[in-house]
Order: sequence, then structure tokens, then C-alpha cells
Amino acid sequence: MIYYRTHNQSKKEAKCRCKQKQEQNSRNTLQEQNGLPDHSTIWHRVKFSPHNLFSSIPWLKDKPTRCPTPKEIESAFKQIQSYRFIHSGLNVVRDPLDEDSIISIIEFTPFHKLTSMEKDDLNFVSTFLHDSKRFISPVASCSRVWGGLMWAIGWRKSYDENQMFGRYIKQFGPEDRTAFDSHYRKSSRVGEIIGNLFKNLAQDPFRKNQNLMKKFNLPSFADLSYGELPEDSTCSPHITFTTKSFFNPPHIDSEDISQFAFVLFLPTRSSDGTLVDDSEFDITSGPFLFPDHKFGIDFDHQHGIVKMIWQANKYTHCTMPHSISQDFFQLGMSVQINSSLTNACDRYRKGFYTKAAHYFGDHFFYMFRSLQKKCLIASVVSLLFYFTLFLFIFLIST
Repeated sequence: MIYYRTHNQSKKEAKCRCKQKQEQNSRNTLQEQNGLPDHSTIWHRVKFSPHNLFSSIPWLKDKPTRCPTPKEIESAFKQIQSYRFIHSGLNVVRDPLDEDSIISIIEFTPFHKLTSMEKDDLNFVSTFLHDSKRFISPVASCSRVWGGLMWAIGWRKSYDENQMFGRYIKQFGPEDRTAFDSHYRKSSRVGEIIGNLFKNLAQDPFRKNQNLMKKFNLPSFADLSYGELPEDSTCSPHITFTTKSFFNPPHIDSEDISQFAFVLFLPTRSSDGTLVDDSEFDITSGPFLFPDHKFGIDFDHQHGIVKMIWQANKYTHCTMPHSISQDFFQLGMSVQINSSLTNACDRYRKGFYTKAAHYFGDHFFYMFRSLQKKCLIASVVSLLFYFTLFLFIFLIST
């Protein structure tokens, strides 16, 4: 009897060791395939259990018909008390239904571990985005924004007649022309900083985004005109960023063609967008959630910055409102590639736009438009610019 029990126990232990080895080999493969950093990683197992946080709100065509009431928000906060919240280290969350698929890669970097150069770079990004609000309008959509503000900067599909695609810019006058030009010429450094943050967190997701950019000749966020050669840091045609206790409905970014999105969360000063350290920052709550897998990012323990790569077009996610502060914002900014701009660029590449009146709404178009001239004249100037550019490239190559 003793021998039988010992033999059984040995078999169980051997089976357990074999399972652990297989799990470790699987993790090593995923780590190598995705180009994850070669330091300690926390791997998370979650369950797929669809959860509608706002079940009392009617939805139409996968979009909510209204914003939640304060009572409904309070109810949602009570429901997520049972969620698993991630608050430190480098974390990888795998899909329980497909172990070759990663839901998210989340990294917390305490403020005291950031170098002076890293702090300078992050401060440059946060102040650039803050100052950009002078030249862009917030996104106004109940299906995308339930509270706070969302902004977009960079390139987008155009809805203006004869404009093939252009940049997110609102109308401004000649008195702002110099400030506009000076501000957006800083885009190159911002694009480089964000691209490197994305790449250093996981190289393969970054590379997949960059390959899409090259395949469809997409302009980079940092490009002031269409047709510029891609940089090593090129990964997205635009940036979206959020402020003022932003929160949104649970959703999947179904219009994204990029498999992965990258997001960066920064504690900032509301007056000028500057980076602040944890000794000053007084904002709490506002978790980023994956409701169908019952886990999220806990910002109550944030003492620095948070980076995440996730499959935004595959897994349901949302942001909950954070506490209101008179002095600070939780800045969230993300990069991804959507289908509408990609289709417009692909049509241009295939020669779909043939009218002489077709033009790009680039940086120089908006510069000229600020002089209060007719857009048609600006279109002609833009066309002449690109004709000269392409002619110059052609003459060099022959």
C-alpha cells in the first residue's frame, strides 16, 4: 500500500514537472516571437467570461445609445471589485482560448527609475500634445467618449471635397501661422520618442505596425507632407490622446487594421501638460479594463508611467473615470492604424484619384489656407509642390 501511494505520488509530481516545463517553453517561445524585454516577466492566466458592465444602456449596431448615469457608473465600479488588477512590473496576459495570442503587455516604470533623458523625452511628448490642442478640435461622439476629452493629431481620411486625405487641423487665422508652423516642426522628435517606447516594449508588434505603414505607403504622424521616407521609429499615422477624466464605453476597435495598439499613460499638470512626479500627483482610480477577461490596470498605485501593447481590435476594453483634480490630468495617448486612412492611401497608390483638383491636406496646405485665400488656390500650390518633389526624385534616380 505504501509503495502504491509513493508510486502514484511520483507520477503526479513527474506530470506536474512536465506541465511546468511545457508552460515555460511556451512562455519562452512567446517572449522570443514578440521580442519582449529580456528581464523578469509576470505571466497572468485569466478566464474568458463576457461581462456587460452597463447592461441597462441600450446598444444599437454595437454602439451605446446614451451615456451612463452617475448611478450606472457607481454600479459598474462595484462590479469590477472582483477583477484582477495589475499594478507593477512587466506583465503579459495570454488569451485563455488561444495560448498563442497575447491580450496585453503592460509595463510599469516607477518615476525614480526614469533617467533624466527619459523624463525630458516624456515631458517633451506631454507638453507637445497639450500645446497641440490649440490647433485641433476634440472628438465629439457618444459612442467613443462618455466623459472627459479625446483628441486626435496626425493624418486622417478626408471628408472635404477633392481632398484625398489630410491632417487633423482646425481652421486658424494668419496671426497663428508662425506658431502653427513652429509647433508642428517638433513632430519628428515626438514620433521618434513614441516609436522607440513602442519598439522597446515589444519589437515584433512594433515591426508589424511599421510593415503595414510601408505596405500601404501610409504617412507617419510626424510627416508634415505626404511622400516622406519612413524613419526607423515610424509606426502610426496619427496619435489619439485623452484628458479631463476621460472614460468610454466597452468596445473593440473594429476599424483598426493593425493587430496591436500601443498606449502610454503619463501623470501631467493640467495647466501646461508638463510631467509630474508621484509626490505631487493626486489622481486616483480611472482603471483601464478588459471586462470580458475581468482584469485591468490599477492606477491607484501608479508612481511613474505605464506602457501597454494590446490587441485593440480583438479584445473588449474601456476606461473608467478617474477622480477630479484641480491641478492634474491622467494623460493617455495611443497609436494604431485604422482602415479608413489605409484605404484612402491605397486608392491613391493605385491611381484612383485622377482629377487635377485632387490634393493633400498637409501641413503646407493649412499654412496657406490660414492666409484666408480660397482652398482651391491652396490645392494648386500643394499640387505644384508635390509635382516638383516627384520630378526632382525622378531626375535624381535617372
